[in-house]
Amino acid sequence: AGLVTEASGAAALPSDPKMMVIDGEGLKLLPWDKVAEMLGAAFVLFFQFFIIVGGAIPYVFQYSEIHHRRNASGFSLFVCLALCVANILRILFWFGKRFDTALLAQSCVMLTAMVLMLEIAVRMNRKHTPKSQRRSLLKGHLRPGFWAWHDLQSFLLALLIFTVFWGIVTAILTPYSWYVELLGMVSLLVEATLGMPQLIRNCQRKSTTGMSIPMVLAWLVGDLSKTGYFVATGSPLQFWVCAIIQISIDIFILGQVIVFRGREGSAASANGSLPYTADDNTPPHLDID
Repeated sequence: AGLVTEASGAAALPSDPKMMVIDGEGLKLLPWDKVAEMLGAAFVLFFQFFIIVGGAIPYVFQYSEIHHRRNASGFSLFVCLALCVANILRILFWFGKRFDTALLAQSCVMLTAMVLMLEIAVRMNRKHTPKSQRRSLLKGHLRPGFWAWHDLQSFLLALLIFTVFWGIVTAILTPYSWYVELLGMVSLLVEATLGMPQLIRNCQRKSTTGMSIPMVLAWLVGDLSKTGYFVATGSPLQFWVCAIIQISIDIFILGQVIVFRGREGSAASANGSLPYTADDNTPPHLDID
């Protein structure tokens, strides 16, 4: 039948050279330790890549939502503020205590993502805000109107001032371990409450229209994944507390989606459209400049 059997009792070999018979004894000769090592290295690389870019993925959904609606009123700019502050402090923390490079790269990616979010949100708010009501840090609009400016330069200037100030403080106090540990903890706590501005924003507007639900779902999936990682690695209690805070806020926001869903249809028909300005106190006004 096309097979040749040797008298010594060896396994029959196929007559077709294209066919292959895998011998159990041959499998034992493979360098399984090296194979396992290669698979482990590939998994680590994939996990590091996910750590670096995964945090920015939720904001792809929100960016698309703003671009589609041509309206940024549903997104709280204070989410960007919380993440910018948290990641700037985390980068400064790295200079005092060298942690995983992937986490450092993640902070750089998140800062870039937040600048992009600020750019499109500010652009949409500016288009629909009368010139007389536009705010700018360059014109001295610090209070009121903090973080509700209508030019990207104001946001970048504020972040630059914050970075330079705390960079100098960190350079002076880096030799003190208590300061370095406190810096890392503050960074972690600020990031843990990043969803709080969006939660407050939804309560103020009594609506979740304009907020990307996939973004919040991605927050929840990411926070649950991080919690699982903390459990698997036996991370300190502080990480657990921050993870629980994040998950709770995510669930509350999803609850708002359910509560406000029935109200949004009637509100939209009554008002005609959603407000466009950053503070929702001015009527919609198209003024492209």
